[in-house]
Amino acid sequence: MTRLLMLVEGQSEEAFVKQTLKPWLEQRGVYLQGPILVATKRLPAGGGFRGGVVSWGQIRRNLAPLLNDSDAWVTTLLDFYGLPDDVPGVAEHKGHGAAQDQVAAVQAAIAGAMGVAPRFLPFLALHEFEAWVFAGPAVVAQHFGSTTAAAKLTAEIPQPGGPEHINHGPATHPMARLGKHCPAYKKTSDGPTILAKIGIDAIRAQCPHFSKWLAQLEALGEPAK
Repeated sequence: MTRLLMLVEGQSEEAFVKQTLKPWLEQRGVYLQGPILVATKRLPAGGGFRGGVVSWGQIRRNLAPLLNDSDAWVTTLLDFYGLPDDVPGVAEHKGHGAAQDQVAAVQAAIAGAMGVAPRFLPFLALHEFEAWVFAGPAVVAQHFGSTTAAAKLTAEIPQPGGPEHINHGPATHPMARLGKHCPAYKKTSDGPTILAKIGIDAIRAQCPHFSKWLAQLEALGEPAK
């Protein structure tokens, strides 16, 4: 069985990975340890704050001990939206060309900066983890008992493009749009619960960038040919 370590950005991602992604991968021979939540500040007395990305140095410090484990593969689950400008590849590629090309270029730059390819498979959610919730507007509406949310959320999805193309600024990124149409939405509880209801198959059908990453992780558990 292949061991996988995953660095995640926040508590929503952590819960989704534990509840939904980890069991999925284990069924395919990939044992995910953790996931590990990004540490943002350490206190002299011990402990500290976790969740959120503020700099490339912070990401690098969190990745280093994971990559020192020579028997494990390592991946990330961080948002492309709001990624700090000092992250490798962001200044050169973000905002230039197709979204899928931008995020692929930044992921490659991150891998190159850490110098441990191919054991390191960095992944950035395009454009934000909450975009995946838009893969199931009817599920969201049912979750909140709303008769109008499904149509409103569907109208927010770019055509063509799909949920991963929802990103038009600080007031219109996926989380902001969810809050507009579903005011009761709570990031750390509703998000992972709704995604579990939507299911991996439906998410990957609507979100090709997510699907490509998942296929990479699934392939780690396949027997050598």
